[in-house]
Amino acid sequence: MPSAPRPVVFLHSAGFTPQMWQAQVEAIGAAEAQRQVIAPWLAGLRPGRPGELSLSLAAAEVTATLDRYGMERAWLVGHQLGAMVGLQVAATEPDRVAGLVLSGAFAAPGKLALRLQKSLIRMMPNRALADSGATKDDLIRALELMATADIGARLRQIAVPVLVIAGTADPSRAAARQLAAQLPDARITELDGAGANPSLDAPEDYNALLVGFLSEHG
Repeated sequence: MPSAPRPVVFLHSAGFTPQMWQAQVEAIGAAEAQRQVIAPWLAGLRPGRPGELSLSLAAAEVTATLDRYGMERAWLVGHQLGAMVGLQVAATEPDRVAGLVLSGAFAAPGKLALRLQKSLIRMMPNRALADSGATKDDLIRALELMATADIGARLRQIAVPVLVIAGTADPSRAAARQLAAQLPDARITELDGAGANPSLDAPEDYNALLVGFLSEHG
């Protein structure tokens, strides 16, 4: 009997809920009904459950979630903070990660990029954050947490397949290229017209890349 494909765990960003991945969950279900897929809340971001927001705690919660669902090894698909958490899990628990699909992550953000991201957050309408229960201060705190991540030195030890996806209209896409260049087995694809949230800006193109990459690597 052929082995079942590895499960997929979607990791959302600050300012979004796990439902940001609905289109991707449906796309995988349509393509590979036997593949297990979950999209949990990240530790520290669930409304009504205040807690410390840290990469190490969020990564530990992801590992605990794998245990809870009986997943020995899984694909991690993450956006922004979720992508950084995925990298943290891959760096600290490499045996639990089959591969990564990342957007909005970076190895070492520059000061100019951080200022730009903070400015974009401050200009966001409050209604855009209503569903997630987050505030603009929460997003800025998450951004600062991402900026202090000590993952750069361990990127070359992450030997699993990695797909980095960026939008051509994302002002920070250069960081995506730098990240992909530092990972041993990574490729990067830029989606025409997509901005900082490629899975939401161009879901059909994103889904085609995601499903194809998962099918290629099992």
